Amino acid sequence: MKIASWNIRGCNDPLKTQEVLGFIRSESLDVLGLLETRIRKNKADGIMRTLFSSYSVVANYDYQVNGRIWVVWNPATVALIPLQVHSQFVHCHIHHHSSNVEFLATFVYGNNDPSVRLSLWDSLSSLSQSSMDWIVLGDFNIVRDNSEWISDHPPKLSDILDFNACILHCGLDDIHNTGCEFSWTNKQDGSTVWSKLDRALINSAWLTHFPSSAAKVLPSGVSDHSPIMVSIIDEVRPRRRFSFLNYWVDDPTYHARVCKAWSVSVKGSTMF
Repeated sequence: MKIASWNIRGCNDPLKTQEVLGFIRSESLDVLGLLETRIRKNKADGIMRTLFSSYSVVANYDYQVNGRIWVVWNPATVALIPLQVHSQFVHCHIHHHSSNVEFLATFVYGNNDPSVRLSLWDSLSSLSQSSMDWIVLGDFNIVRDNSEWISDHPPKLSDILDFNACILHCGLDDIHNTGCEFSWTNKQDGSTVWSKLDRALINSAWLTHFPSSAAKVLPSGVSDHSPIMVSIIDEVRPRRRFSFLNYWVDDPTYHARVCKAWSVSVKGSTMF
């Protein structure tokens, strides 16, 4: 099973719409979060019928002018239920027919204004209360560290700290990824900026059930953002034997050491 997100930076150009459709078909995507479509609501139905005639689509027009987020899925392979639609995200429940795998997915397009993005962090924190496998992917419009931004004008430290605080509170972390190191560039000669604005984050439940899943950051193509594609592999993990050397308990300091270890306060997700 494969899901992806891609900030296409406007999908009115026929060349872009055809590349999007080609991406879905060539990679056999089950679900795609299409970001920053810039398609007016009065044109959306016609484009959806023409471009995605065999797919289902949900968009956030009720919350954002020009539908900044479209979630496109193949109903032949997955059942997708939108649980919450917001100006900066679409939160879904996804069930894969053939494998019977189900999980939560949140497709994100963070606002350019850091003060507006604060409401996104609050919303993600609320969504994190579920114990289900959860993946959050898209364009967050902020990096986790200055090393993910190459230019003379890095983002404010306070904005980075807000993003990382949200990730920590939600018990999320980056999924293993390969491909392009940076996911966005302004493509301007002489003053080129590179950054990792797009990413996929997972919770500990996801890591437990899909340990071999991974993201690939693909070349940007017609956009200035790279698509993020996640391959989900459902593995049946064999039960492993747990070995314990009984003579450890004969050590006179054993009980005190165990009590001391378990009394240490650890901040972060259950995985930590």
